[in-house]
Amino acid sequence: MSADMVGGLSNTYVMNADDWHSSMQERRCCLCHHSRVNALMLGTAQWGSAYGITNISGRPSDGELSDLVAEARRAGVAAFDTAGAYGDAEARLRPWASGFQVTTKVQGADPNKIQSQLSSSLQTLGVGCVHACLLHDWSTLDEVQARVAADQLRVLRDSGMVRLIGVSAYDEGEVALAQTVFGDLDVVQVPINALDRRLENSAVLKALSEQGAEIQVRSVFLQGLLAGRSDTDLGRHPDVVGFHDYCAQQGQGPIEVALGFVKGVPWVSRVVVGVTGVDEFKGILKAWDSAVEIRPEVLGSSDLTLLDPRRWA
Repeated sequence: MSADMVGGLSNTYVMNADDWHSSMQERRCCLCHHSRVNALMLGTAQWGSAYGITNISGRPSDGELSDLVAEARRAGVAAFDTAGAYGDAEARLRPWASGFQVTTKVQGADPNKIQSQLSSSLQTLGVGCVHACLLHDWSTLDEVQARVAADQLRVLRDSGMVRLIGVSAYDEGEVALAQTVFGDLDVVQVPINALDRRLENSAVLKALSEQGAEIQVRSVFLQGLLAGRSDTDLGRHPDVVGFHDYCAQQGQGPIEVALGFVKGVPWVSRVVVGVTGVDEFKGILKAWDSAVEIRPEVLGSSDLTLLDPRRWA
């Protein structure tokens, strides 16, 4: 596929087989490094809307975003997570996108529109290629949509518009299906946290990680419920209260415990964190540096009405 056929962006290129092999080898090396050093990704859902059940600050101002990016650079955070569905988040990320590894997402319900969606994201971000592109609605696609969408993403990867392709999933069954449909799944994003441990011992994710796939995790603070006590219905859920009581008993901050848990999951490559201000981000960075890998058996929940934000009223 020519550059003209994929949006006419001047720095889009066609990747040959040797280039692709080299890029995959480089990615595997990077994953080994990230698993030991700084695997944090800065989420941008809050940039486009007042995302998060505990978010009382709303969207960060332009000045706050500039400070956040400066702090990310200082700390060595090299990646951002965004999506076309996050309001104007991609547009707000544009001034800095070329200096970071950006993961974005597209909708696969109409596979014929995937190319135009990614082209739009690239133009909005002001870049010719992104690090990764995920199918945002993977959980809702039927078999035909899933296979055609995977084929479309393969074409876009081969064209050089994106390095890694994959899905945003919710459970092991969805990840296993993606592994089957794609065959060469590069990246997957899944939820996990100290209460939501459904995927903790996933054989599918373990195998993908061993094969060199990048495993991004989200919801590590469960939209803020695990970052601090909250006087909301979900904040008063017994399992959330139990988490905070455990942290108090251990003499540790909840952010440190939440990050220590994901640090202890061996297949995790990168950890998406969303913040509303630079002070909050600095607190997460400090907690990440000091957090010890822990997987306490006393923590966890089986209540999907708590664990799955899609079920929140």
